Amino acid sequence: MSEQSDSSNVDAALAAPALDWLSESAARELAAYLLEREPDEVRADLNRTAERLNRIRERLLLLVEPPPTAPPDETRLAELEQTVSSLEQQLDERTAQFEKTNEEHVAERVRLIEERQAADTRVAELETELSEARQTVDRLQAKSDSFAAALVDRGPAPEELADEIAEAEAQYTIAGVIEMARDRCERVVMPEAALREIDALDADEKAADWARELWKALRALNAYAEESEYFQGGFWEWCEHSNGDHNLWPATPKKLAMSESDAVMNSGPLRRTRRFLVSSDVEPSGYLHMQAHLKIAEGGGQHIPRLFFHDDSSGKTGAVHIGFIGPHRLVPNTQS
Repeated sequence: MSEQSDSSNVDAALAAPALDWLSESAARELAAYLLEREPDEVRADLNRTAERLNRIRERLLLLVEPPPTAPPDETRLAELEQTVSSLEQQLDERTAQFEKTNEEHVAERVRLIEERQAADTRVAELETELSEARQTVDRLQAKSDSFAAALVDRGPAPEELADEIAEAEAQYTIAGVIEMARDRCERVVMPEAALREIDALDADEKAADWARELWKALRALNAYAEESEYFQGGFWEWCEHSNGDHNLWPATPKKLAMSESDAVMNSGPLRRTRRFLVSSDVEPSGYLHMQAHLKIAEGGGQHIPRLFFHDDSSGKTGAVHIGFIGPHRLVPNTQS
């Protein structure tokens, strides 16, 4: 094989990779490459490629250097110069393509940033609208509460007026209130055995005041029993949280006791005075010790009324059972 043939083979071996690099398949790879790389990375790769091309060119030039005794092959040198020029042209085209793609990427980023800023602005506007809506709801709630309070101040509702009329018909006697409660308070069970010395209480000069308080107490117990399935807690808690209810009974030690002292319950005679008749649906024996009681009148007098009850509003009967209505002296305590 001649020396010129060896040189041609070497030249072809060097030029073939460069031509393959410029093929259509390489162009698709270039597009994917540009999408995956940051602009600074692509610029660095282009610089490295340019340096490699220069080295290839230098090596090609060395190959066409004639031996000391042979004249230079001008034709071969011209061919190599043309190949290098073509490679440089392709490099310029790829650089231009990169710059165009980079500009598109920059434009897309700008668009996304603008959309994010617009979204942030809209979120801030919606948060402001939500805050204003909440303030409006609070104002409307305050107005509603004010209107409700005004309606209460105006006077009783129609059903309350009916109760007041019934009270007047009962002439504020304890006996009359008891009959009225049996008719109107469906969730209060009041057996005849629970009523003790009612005539003696009605004979007192304060009987009318006691009758009003007793009617209030019975209405409160009935209202509590009606609401117990929707309310968490006992009668004391209901009284505490039923602000504004016309059936409210004061949740204070002077007006309500939910239990007796240990001294009372540990005393046989005192404990027995608190054993009252009750429905067998509540207690099969028909009797139950009751501690919870309403103080119809304040003070320590032995003749003032007391009302003892058992709460079965969440039980089988769904009612409040009255065990005793009568004078305090019949249910004495350690101070009596």
